[in-house]
Amino acid sequence: MHDDLRAPDLTFPSIKHGTREMQLDLKRLLYRRGACIPVRQAEACILTGSLGSPLPERMDLVKQAHDAILGKLAMGGSVATAKTQVKNLTTFFRWVDDASLDLNLQTVHTHYIHWTDALHRLNVAKRMAVSTIYTLGRSVGQILDYVLDRETPILELTRLREPKGRKSPQGRVADKQNLESTFAFGHLLQDICDGLPLSSLSGVRPVRVPLRAGGELLLMGGLHEPSPELVDRTPYMERRRLAEEKRRRSIVKRDKILESGRVLVNMRILAELLMFIGQTGMSLSQAHQLQLRHFSYASDVDGYKVRDYKARRGGEVLFEIFKEYRNHFERYLEWRRTLFPDDSRLFPLLRTIGTLTSLRPYFGQIQQACKDAGVDWMPPKLLRSTRVNWLLRRSGDPDLTSEMAQHQKQTLLRHYEVPSQQRAIGEVTRFWLTADPTLCKANPMPSAAPGSCNGYPSTISFKPAPATTPDCIHPSGCLWCEHHRDIDAFDYVWALACFRHLKSIELSRNRPSMGSQHSEHPAHHALTRISEKLAWFRDSNDARRSWAEEAFARIDESDFHPEWRRLIEAVEGTPP
Repeated sequence: MHDDLRAPDLTFPSIKHGTREMQLDLKRLLYRRGACIPVRQAEACILTGSLGSPLPERMDLVKQAHDAILGKLAMGGSVATAKTQVKNLTTFFRWVDDASLDLNLQTVHTHYIHWTDALHRLNVAKRMAVSTIYTLGRSVGQILDYVLDRETPILELTRLREPKGRKSPQGRVADKQNLESTFAFGHLLQDICDGLPLSSLSGVRPVRVPLRAGGELLLMGGLHEPSPELVDRTPYMERRRLAEEKRRRSIVKRDKILESGRVLVNMRILAELLMFIGQTGMSLSQAHQLQLRHFSYASDVDGYKVRDYKARRGGEVLFEIFKEYRNHFERYLEWRRTLFPDDSRLFPLLRTIGTLTSLRPYFGQIQQACKDAGVDWMPPKLLRSTRVNWLLRRSGDPDLTSEMAQHQKQTLLRHYEVPSQQRAIGEVTRFWLTADPTLCKANPMPSAAPGSCNGYPSTISFKPAPATTPDCIHPSGCLWCEHHRDIDAFDYVWALACFRHLKSIELSRNRPSMGSQHSEHPAHHALTRISEKLAWFRDSNDARRSWAEEAFARIDESDFHPEWRRLIEAVEGTPP
């Protein structure tokens, strides 16, 4: 056996692991090609000496990387983050070994830059998502910042850039389908919970769970369906039928239920866990480790605040639930206490021997049930996001929603809020109903010029000094009023063209005095303003262009708008 006494202790004692799990260790990174083989195989190769001796030049680098991860754990860092950093650091060492490079404290800076360049090329080739590449590079970069004692992140020297957090807007149909999928998933969870009482755990297999959407869900409970050739063999099926009847008649003890109905018990607990997350908005890492308490309920707005019962006074609030969920939750607690009277966990999943109870649950059974029932799978993160957005849209108050979801307001708006087209349309409509002067009043006043207004003159900031001042009397003044509004219709374009024709007649008959400028006449500025409006209609789209062309043609034919016909004819008939 290979004797290796020179390698330091590179394990993480504070990270618990199951009896069948490998302890987290960086020792294999000291060996060439040690990061390229699986953990168990690497451990065996180190013991037998197949990997050779540890590389002395890597000793300080790996030791300081170990200190960096261990230090963050000691400061209260997440165990999941530490495991991710070890995994990503191993990926970096694997790339170095594949490239046959020498790695030490002097060369790690250069090799890291080249490694991130290789990751960037993967993104260019569309072989890896930009978010995955950035997270991988940042994770290793944070360790190297400690190792190299850098004041600025080494990631800034690479081509990797944080992906923009732009959210894709959802249309009306997509938003509605998302809620419908969530409701269908919730109905499936309710059907699974209702279809797995204590009696079903020791009954006939498969368990048939009726679905409210129609049909039924077959749960084998760990048993396999008999093969077709066995179905036709009467003695086998007869013995199985008699055994099932005997099992139904017998009183099965709790230990027997947990042994024979292990899969069904876990499925009920997983369904209850997902329903609990959907109701409370709690994260999966917190929810599956909750302890069973003597719960007390205090009425709150549209629900209950669930506390740990204390004599003479209520304890701290553990979570909040909707009032419709209380009866279901109490029924689950009764079911759970019957099966697990000595277990302190609220969701006591049955795990294989040697597995830590703190590991995140695996929802493979629920995913298979969704597939069988034709329902979209909704992971816990999506359930929380849907709940937060539903609360945000119902309340319209980000501060209240962030408090209920136990988030900071910035976190809620940046990471959880999903843009909604329907909500945006409502907000824009409500804003203009209160901000647009022509919409604030029930009956807007007719404008002196073509268009509409609210009857309160207000001069715009860019009005030329010689132009007519708004006074709700002179039509030219409306062109320089903040409250004047154009109308998207042919009748308005026709009236506007007639108004311009009238102002052109007025300007043509002007006899400027000596020393005055032609451009200083108010009619000149009115003509310019009207021409800009007509040019916008003409260049906007095909429909508005046709309006403008038709209006110009009617002016050429002396077919004027009824509101301007008499005035134009009177002016044209008056000699200059």
